[in-house]
Amino acid sequence: MERRPALALIAAGVAGPASVARAQQPYPSAPIRIVTPTPVGVGSDALGRLYAIHVGRLLKAQAIIENRPGASGILGTDAVAKAAPDGYTLLFSTSLPFTTVPFLFARLPYDARNDLVPVVQLFRGGSFIVATNTFPGKTLAELAALAKREPNRISYGSYGPGSTAHLGMELVQDAAGIQLIHVPYKQSAMTDLIGGQISIGFEPPMSALPNIKAGKVRALAYTGSQRSPAMPEVPTIAETYPGLEVSTWVGIWAPAGTPEAIRRQLRDAFQAATQEAELQKALADVGSEPMRTSEVQMAAEIARESEVMSKLIKAKNITVN
Repeated sequence: MERRPALALIAAGVAGPASVARAQQPYPSAPIRIVTPTPVGVGSDALGRLYAIHVGRLLKAQAIIENRPGASGILGTDAVAKAAPDGYTLLFSTSLPFTTVPFLFARLPYDARNDLVPVVQLFRGGSFIVATNTFPGKTLAELAALAKREPNRISYGSYGPGSTAHLGMELVQDAAGIQLIHVPYKQSAMTDLIGGQISIGFEPPMSALPNIKAGKVRALAYTGSQRSPAMPEVPTIAETYPGLEVSTWVGIWAPAGTPEAIRRQLRDAFQAATQEAELQKALADVGSEPMRTSEVQMAAEIARESEVMSKLIKAKNITVN
């Protein structure tokens, strides 16, 4: 029988007498734990901390970010999946644990469809396809032309097999009819990109924008549905390959069984927080677009993305374990 003592302790801790006592009081009557499956200071962590401050104030309760990185987001997601469904443990994450990870791993400790419920989408944004300053191409079309002349010669870095960068570049290669060399990294490939060890990167705004603006790398394209407000001079990939988009969005999930009334309170608070001036500026600074969607719309988007990602992963035979 598989043993998971750490996760078992987490579940016991949130589902014991304290949880029962809280259930008898108006919500919220205790601190809200917001779990994010990313390391401190990486990805959307800073935005998560801003949300915690504003949502805590709006709900008149302390909201605490808890970082649980590891295993492609599985550890943090599983911790929330096994928490008590009382609104005091939430997941702040991209959609990847629900739309991509289930198709990369043969087994997961959580059921992506049934163990958690969507609460609200918060914001979305694309990534930047960037190149070294010495790379001869200055546009996505020029990159494709070079790659067609010399297939399997140009290298690009990703955050590892199955990451948004990896799958996104697979979609770009399919659209362009080219073949590049995939160089997986455990984190950002930006250092090697700047140093010229690889030619191309697929980077989120947090790491891409400072280096583009500092002139350390050159932006070829933006992968979102519209040009990034943080760098509107950079064309989208759809301007070269119509219909192609690779966006990442962040939302809130709760354990299955969380009462609808509590989910509604949380949805209202997170949506109100998104409209606060501080968060609006923070989102604009990284070129992210605020979202206002219902649970039904969020679930539908998860289903659409899952279909696309499952087909891509199967066609490319991408695995992690």
